[in-house]
Amino acid sequence: MTEIAIHIKLFGAFRKFGDALDFSVPAGSTVAAIKKVMSEFIKGKESTLVFDSVLANDNAVLPDNYIFEANAKLCILPPVCGG
Repeated sequence: MTEIAIHIKLFGAFRKFGDALDFSVPAGSTVAAIKKVMSEFIKGKESTLVFDSVLANDNAVLPDNYIFEANAKLCILPPVCGG
């Protein structure tokens, strides 16, 4: 199976892990699968926050069933609370 490169720019609570994460996944992986791999890289409470966050590319917020067939540059956007 072909591997694709995923680059995820980090924002919010994820910034303490650096500016970005880079890893490979099999072509045909979904957003949900990428979130699972990302959560394995991150330890602590932020590992579960990955599943409450959204992944986006330059054009849109991606649904969990979005399929990646090629290398991708993404960002992860955690939920924001405030008042």
